[in-house]
Amino acid sequence: MGCFLAAGVSAYAEEVAGTIRYMSGTLVAQRTDGTVRVLTSKSSVQPGDLLVTGRKSYAQVVMRDGTKMTMRPDSNLKIEAYEFQQGAPKKDNAIFRLLKGGFRTVTGLIGKRGNKDAYKLRASGATIGIRGTDFTSRLCATKDCEDEAGAAAPTPKPKPAGRVMRIAGKVVAREADGQIRKLTLGSPVFEGDSLQSDLASHAVVAFRDGGRITLQQSTVFKVEAFKYEKKGGVQENIALRLIKGGVRVVTGLIGRANKNNYKFRMSGATIGIRGTGFDAWCNGPCADDDGNPRAALGGPHDILWSQYAEASVAGHLNDAGMQTSVTGQYTQVAEGPADPMNGAGVYVWSGEVVMVGPGGSFTVAVNQAAMLAQQTGKPVRIMNIPAAVLQNDAPRPDSVPVDLNKLFDEGQAEGDPGLYVTVHDGQVILEKGDQKVDLGKGESGFTNDQILTRLAATPGFMGGDAEMDNIDQNGSGSGNDNGCVVR
Repeated sequence: MGCFLAAGVSAYAEEVAGTIRYMSGTLVAQRTDGTVRVLTSKSSVQPGDLLVTGRKSYAQVVMRDGTKMTMRPDSNLKIEAYEFQQGAPKKDNAIFRLLKGGFRTVTGLIGKRGNKDAYKLRASGATIGIRGTDFTSRLCATKDCEDEAGAAAPTPKPKPAGRVMRIAGKVVAREADGQIRKLTLGSPVFEGDSLQSDLASHAVVAFRDGGRITLQQSTVFKVEAFKYEKKGGVQENIALRLIKGGVRVVTGLIGRANKNNYKFRMSGATIGIRGTGFDAWCNGPCADDDGNPRAALGGPHDILWSQYAEASVAGHLNDAGMQTSVTGQYTQVAEGPADPMNGAGVYVWSGEVVMVGPGGSFTVAVNQAAMLAQQTGKPVRIMNIPAAVLQNDAPRPDSVPVDLNKLFDEGQAEGDPGLYVTVHDGQVILEKGDQKVDLGKGESGFTNDQILTRLAATPGFMGGDAEMDNIDQNGSGSGNDNGCVVR
């Protein structure tokens, strides 16, 4: 195929938005002035370009902010707007439109600095908002995208145990295999996740059964088990573990029929619920030891995690292993400083709980607090509740409104024509009119003229392309620096 440069047109006359890193087959760019340019590896692309891949062609475009876009065969992608200046984050702007086919995107700096809404992808009447992510999108004109690839069975994904409803600061989830993902508003939380919050950070998570927790600052909290179906059919249970820091908890439907199905654990202690709301903390020896409440003893006088405890017998050692006063109901440990928050404790603000330790159990009623005595491993009541408990700055989880039907609703697209989006990492916000679906890692969404929904399973045609995977991991190219302009 012959080519020529149109008279008076310079290949560098307009702003360069990105460069072709890899291509196989045919890729052309239709410019805003109507010219069509055949691209090769290392060719530049510009704002306004409509990129078109051939029937059996693949191409990867790397934008100036580091965004990588790997296009599938027979795809049309337009760069509607693009502005990136290294020293001006507030001016960032990237708007792409998928007109046909599909592509995989790993986002760069736009949307991660300055304005988080600066990166947008539009397709089929919907807008995809990006939160620093890796995702695949396909616009299917036929059922199961059969015009591009054969139908494949949907890929089952685990249902999320919960979703993030409110977040401040930095909170991440460590998965069972050690991978870490950043949590944002709407992010899913799965069985096996360990949630970790930074200093001056918190998050509210709503669970499928209606329960909620507030993760306070500098906290590590694990969802050890979660089984629940709205329509029944599974042996429901939930097991939560506070490893370090503090949480605020509202229980849901799990455990109301059988309280033994709900388990909340800290080092050396278990909280039995009675349909309730409570705060729990695990600091110092609780967060440092291996589950033995006596393991972190610092010496013969370090016998109590709290400086206040209920006195059972005047003049004798009480359950906490401390000398009580003759006349008072409680006393302060004489030997050195102590702190009620330095250990494992619980405060109830709705209903009641039973705190169980190696040395016994104690029922904690509303507006009461208890902690685990280190010497005996027995739960004892805290008579003077610390201000840090009574004046907790983290939001109570029941103060955050939740629409469970909307939050966890999942539909079946059944391969219908329309826009499909699958998130490999990060978060995507799929919007159409006044409807919105937040998609997290491992989730897929779908929209067409009638519906906008989160999918219960990811369609097979959204993955399994070995050529795409190879380009994403090892993409490279060679060839001329620039293509040709065709009138």
